[in-house]
Amino acid sequence: MQHRAGPLVSTFSIVGYDPTASAWGIAIASRFLAVGARTCWGAPDAGVIVLQAYLNADNGPKGLTLLKQGLTAADVVKELMAQDPYPHLRQMAVIDLQGNVETYTGEGCGSWTGGVPGTHCAAQGNMLLGGEGCEAMVEHFANAEGNLARRLVDALAIGDAVAGDFRGRQAAALYIVRPPFKESYDVFTEPVIDLRVDDHANPFDELKRLLDLYELIYLPTARDERMKPDDATVKRYQQALIGLGYYSGEPHGQLDEATQQALQTLGRMENFSKRLGQTDWLDGRLLEYIEAKTNTDAEHGS
Repeated sequence: MQHRAGPLVSTFSIVGYDPTASAWGIAIASRFLAVGARTCWGAPDAGVIVLQAYLNADNGPKGLTLLKQGLTAADVVKELMAQDPYPHLRQMAVIDLQGNVETYTGEGCGSWTGGVPGTHCAAQGNMLLGGEGCEAMVEHFANAEGNLARRLVDALAIGDAVAGDFRGRQAAALYIVRPPFKESYDVFTEPVIDLRVDDHANPFDELKRLLDLYELIYLPTARDERMKPDDATVKRYQQALIGLGYYSGEPHGQLDEATQQALQTLGRMENFSKRLGQTDWLDGRLLEYIEAKTNTDAEHGS
């Protein structure tokens, strides 16, 4: 009789590597509470490992050690499964430093179960409605533009829409590692993205919302997000700042000292300092965010 190592974590995930940014990542979802807590492992001098099904969390740190020793993704999976007493219950994927990919599914992981490798990526799942979801994730990752985090999160949502977890939705997570751009100084030099949705009616939309907020806080204004500080734009900012309680003047459309002080307060209080501080342009993406936040707060009576 086969040993059953606790509940089967019905899960699907995609792992990916961006050679341009030297970044490795995982996006994972499940009808299981806090799926990101023990499934996602990575290091900028190793790569990433995702663990699923009847997962053995020890395979995470053990696998990273092997990757740091120079083993390929395929060799890491082979070595871990050789040491694991229940390889038929395990599901995992590994990407090494060179972007080599290996996906593994034991024969005892339920149905539908399996993995689909791609170029610098792999999708895998168990207890899914079908394998088409994994195929759709790999196809999206291969053809999509944008940063690694966005490609992974969007691919995960596509996989759910095509053929996701047949038990439904509950949790999702995003985990990205890369070498630091410069010496560690503060939170903005931290090279890891670790976003988790532990229990939500639509974890895919919530994970996208968290990634949007992460980009607003951590990334500087992109060139196509810049808006001229004309009267109409400044007035919109002033109206939103009034709604948030950071500005008490009239929405007259002039970028005067009082308005600039209100913007500085917004940056300090809500961690948007990387988006503010300019006078020759304003951040259009941040403007849309605070306008939406003002409207939401008004609807909720806060």
